[in-house]
Amino acid sequence: MKNLLKITFLTFIFIGCKSVEDKDVSTYFGGQIVNPKGNVITLMKGETTIDTIFLNKDNTFLKELDAIEEGLYSFKHGPEYQYIYIEPKDSIVVRLNTWDFDESLVFSGKGAEKNNFLITLYLQNEKDRKLFDPYYNLKPEEFLSKTATIASVNKHIYDQLNESGVILTDKFNELAKVTVDYPIYIKKEVYPYIHKNRFQLDSFPVLPSTYYDFRKGIDLNNSDLIDYFPYHNYVNNYLYNLASQEVVEKTSATENILNVIVDKIKIPEFKNRLLYQAIYNDFRGNKNSCCINETALEIFNKNCTDEKLLNRINHLANDCETSKDQHPMKDFELLTLKNSKTSLKKVIKNKKSVVYFWSPEIMSSEMLIKRVKDLEKRHPSIQFVGINMHPSNNSIKVNKYLKNQFILSEGSSGTKLIKSMEPRTILIDQNGIVTNSFTYLSSQHLEKQLIALAKVN
Repeated sequence: MKNLLKITFLTFIFIGCKSVEDKDVSTYFGGQIVNPKGNVITLMKGETTIDTIFLNKDNTFLKELDAIEEGLYSFKHGPEYQYIYIEPKDSIVVRLNTWDFDESLVFSGKGAEKNNFLITLYLQNEKDRKLFDPYYNLKPEEFLSKTATIASVNKHIYDQLNESGVILTDKFNELAKVTVDYPIYIKKEVYPYIHKNRFQLDSFPVLPSTYYDFRKGIDLNNSDLIDYFPYHNYVNNYLYNLASQEVVEKTSATENILNVIVDKIKIPEFKNRLLYQAIYNDFRGNKNSCCINETALEIFNKNCTDEKLLNRINHLANDCETSKDQHPMKDFELLTLKNSKTSLKKVIKNKKSVVYFWSPEIMSSEMLIKRVKDLEKRHPSIQFVGINMHPSNNSIKVNKYLKNQFILSEGSSGTKLIKSMEPRTILIDQNGIVTNSFTYLSSQHLEKQLIALAKVN
């Protein structure tokens, strides 16, 4: 706390001195990280890095932000991130403990009130989301009563900010409206589907004629909000709702949602992102081994203008062609952790095996270790083989706790399996025949597939 007071005091003294010299007061972002997960804080606008700020020895930081525009930003530390709203001449100080990142986050300084409002609503909406699940069982009128209660609480939090004397710009009020209303709108969009599925109804529940009136005020193409999760999440749910209502005969659900996105979303960056998410989520959620809808892929390639996203999906499609279900697993060269050469064929010979590609750059070591250990315990007849796509010092922990760890040798044909750099998992029986050519350790379908593999004679 002494460090926080010190940095806050110095910030305001510095700003005060500068304002005497000229009226162009700078913008500052500083604070203190308790139990840091590294030595940097990254300030971002969407997916663009604005600044990389290094922690001092006492885990404090302070940065003058040049020519910053009013708007929504985010700051990242370790694996966690949170939003921050910045206006020119703000001097925002944050304090947080990484052991309880969101719940411990407190803002102070000029501009703090708006950000404390955002984090308060975020925590409130997270609490509501966890408690709300039983309400999808209710009849429409009872369900709407529950959403009205939440709306009243959210509005009260906003009213407190609005009546505090803090000047709120039109741009911030637009964001505040999304923060207050859109988590409730999402619940209204998904209610008919959840209710129908839970009770295995033949049709959706009959809704009041005014049920969707809230949609009249929705702007699907607000460029200031596309990086804000509540907005992005609502638009995504709304579009899926439209796609399900506009079912075209002989087209798949994925084709429908892609076509709706193309029709409704006019901001290229937003359209690209939504197109990518739709086709990628369809691939990840598919029960089949490796399946990308060819027509959906054509729609995606025709309408996405982001080369990076195009490459990701098309590399994924090409990866699917490198290994097929019910075909022998192709052999490729591996290196042991002691740098001696071996091959996949030798490693899996006569053993039912799960070969999983992983990377410390995209997977938490702790989560990977916990997941694999659990699977090994529940499926002792199956061998689990890890292949590290990006060996680094961050791999040490995994190498220590998980057996059967390998890396790809330079020029190994195994790289053809992972052009997309997805953490691919392949299931192979004791005869070297592939039973599932593309799944994930995190897949909800993996458990059934492992049980089936264990039963193969």
